[in-house]
Amino acid sequence: MHYLISIADTKNHFIQLQYTISDIHQDFIEVQLPAWRPGRYELQNFAKNIRCFAVSDSNGRNITYKKVTKDRWHIETKGIHKIVISYQYYANQPDAGACFVDENYLYINPVHCFMYVIGREDEEYTLDFTLPNDYEIATQMTVSKPHQCKAPNFDYLADSPLIASNTLQHHLFEVESTKFHIWLQGKHPFDIERLIADTTLYCKKQIELFGSIACSNYHFLYLIHPVPARHGVEHLDSTVIAMGKQDNQTVEEFYNDLLAISSHELFHLWNIKRIRPEEMLPYNFTNENYSTLGYVYEGVTTYYGDLMLLESGVWNWEQYAHSFNSDLLRHTSNPGRFNYSVAESSWDTWLDGYVSGVLGRKVSIYIEGMLAALIADLTIITNSKGKYRLHHVMHDLYTKYALHNKGYTEEIYKQLLEKYAGCTMDDYFEKIIWGKGYIQETVNLLLKKVGCELKQNITENWYIHNNETKTNEQKLLFQKWTGIM
Repeated sequence: MHYLISIADTKNHFIQLQYTISDIHQDFIEVQLPAWRPGRYELQNFAKNIRCFAVSDSNGRNITYKKVTKDRWHIETKGIHKIVISYQYYANQPDAGACFVDENYLYINPVHCFMYVIGREDEEYTLDFTLPNDYEIATQMTVSKPHQCKAPNFDYLADSPLIASNTLQHHLFEVESTKFHIWLQGKHPFDIERLIADTTLYCKKQIELFGSIACSNYHFLYLIHPVPARHGVEHLDSTVIAMGKQDNQTVEEFYNDLLAISSHELFHLWNIKRIRPEEMLPYNFTNENYSTLGYVYEGVTTYYGDLMLLESGVWNWEQYAHSFNSDLLRHTSNPGRFNYSVAESSWDTWLDGYVSGVLGRKVSIYIEGMLAALIADLTIITNSKGKYRLHHVMHDLYTKYALHNKGYTEEIYKQLLEKYAGCTMDDYFEKIIWGKGYIQETVNLLLKKVGCELKQNITENWYIHNNETKTNEQKLLFQKWTGIM
């Protein structure tokens, strides 16, 4: 499989793609464009951004085709062994999950605009780019030549974003024999040495939790915008993070925000890119991949993104509490917590996406899932007297399931929670995962066991309070939870 990619129109933001398919031995083939992207569990129908679609043989003669679904093409190939599909893709969405091109850089998430032949998804892809000579490419794919990339199959290609420009900044460091690459596109205010040092600390902590890291190279692809932005998307061996400073943010606040989203996306390297629900192994790119387990793949990740910064010493307690309180405010200000469970809300991302929708209809799998993860972690810590915690559950999901290419179910997750908590988790799943309105009270009860509690400030917003006076048992459990002595 071969693609030739060039910049068609920077003013109107179009990329030109030419897809060459060889070794055809059928009377027809069908080519498919994905309808959604991993990391955002809603249909996005990328075919709406395609124009100038055409099919020809190796001599340039037009070939008959017809569209059979919104994003699948049927192409007559009797007696034809090689075809070329050409089209343009509209790339004017510079967030972390889409595509963008202008006179300064090219940014592509291949799942948006690259196709595959039905039945030939496992073949290698070679990508050649027609770009200015001084452009460099940042990607998790193998860069075999300055402007050529290779992916072993479509699944890997679809999950391999890239940035190409002549202003990329590249920094490299190593943790546990894995090379970590930091790529920056755009003007930034960060102290790079500090960023590398802090990133090293939370990378080490996450690798320690899972016991190993399953890639030899990992890439942080940062798009730094001159306008407010905050968005990150996980990939198998990389992440794209689009950030722009808010008007009321200090540089220090902006920096800590960058660390928070970066730690979250790195945790996804294990949780969802490898540890995956049965129904998403493998991904089906053509339609919905329904799951009620968003509280694990997004909620647990949200919980650990901040916790890893705290446990690694990158953040202090005040920084962690500040972030926690922001999430708590999102929980308490959403009346949906009394009307719809986090499990049901996970299923319904495919119904109404990531917008708030009807007032009070649903909750966020990120926020409610994070609080559900906190409840699970504190339950295990307090019941086992600090011997075990949610870390052990995630480690088991990785080593006993993900590394054996096996998905997990809610029952498997429940059994692992019970294994380390030493008690039934029936009440947890009935009330916290499938119930409504129990989370805040349960969080407060468990926080008190580690010497913390939820309180209200003068504006009646809830916040986490770390009590100065703790019993010896509370001190021990607090230390087991936070890593703070």
